[in-house]
Amino acid sequence: MNQGRTLTPDELKARAIRFYARYGKDMEQISDLLNIRLSQLAQAYTLENTLPQEAITITTRVKSLGSFLKKLERRGWPQFYYPTEVIKDLIGARVVCWFVDDCRGMQQFINGSKHLTIHNEVEDYIDQPKTSGYRSIHLLADVGYDQVQRKGREVEIQDGSMVCEIQLRTMLQDAWGQITHEFHYKAKTAGVNNQFYERILSEIASRLSNEDNSLLTLRDAYQDLADEQLKHPPHEGIKGTE
Repeated sequence: MNQGRTLTPDELKARAIRFYARYGKDMEQISDLLNIRLSQLAQAYTLENTLPQEAITITTRVKSLGSFLKKLERRGWPQFYYPTEVIKDLIGARVVCWFVDDCRGMQQFINGSKHLTIHNEVEDYIDQPKTSGYRSIHLLADVGYDQVQRKGREVEIQDGSMVCEIQLRTMLQDAWGQITHEFHYKAKTAGVNNQFYERILSEIASRLSNEDNSLLTLRDAYQDLADEQLKHPPHEGIKGTE
């Protein structure tokens, strides 16, 4: 954090541009590394729980410089030395699961990873949805990587680390989030605040949450029926001769 005078928006913008110029390639590589780490955890989880690999999908991205500057502007240009001091999702990952309990299971796998250092603060919007109805679990993780440093003509490899945001949600929650992002999030950032429409959005999200729970109940019921069927397979005797 800058300890001297307060920087102007133009100075903060210049600082952000320098950061992206210096660390842009690093962030892309960290994003790829995070994708690999999470994909490995998803593979382990699906194998342990006898799920198809497509039951959990992983995507990662690096926030563009333009999006970062817009976010700074919306927040009133908070002071920073490194952008990650004020914006934690420069690198973001999304873990989309078929069922709610898989979100919890993957959260445990992520917490147990030796390659990710998970921060203590957790934003659980599945247990406590936002007023708009938004549901997701947000984690912050420090991802270690090999940082290349130039010192004159010499090149050194040092231990580097950057904070990333990991979101976990169900497919229905993800669909709601992606669909509403285009009109709801953009309207909110423009200063629109309509309580009537907010309530409708929240009700839609609640219905989808109920369907998530219904699908979970149906899955367990079908699994119980299948297990019972395996205990008592159809009798395949030899027909007698007359």
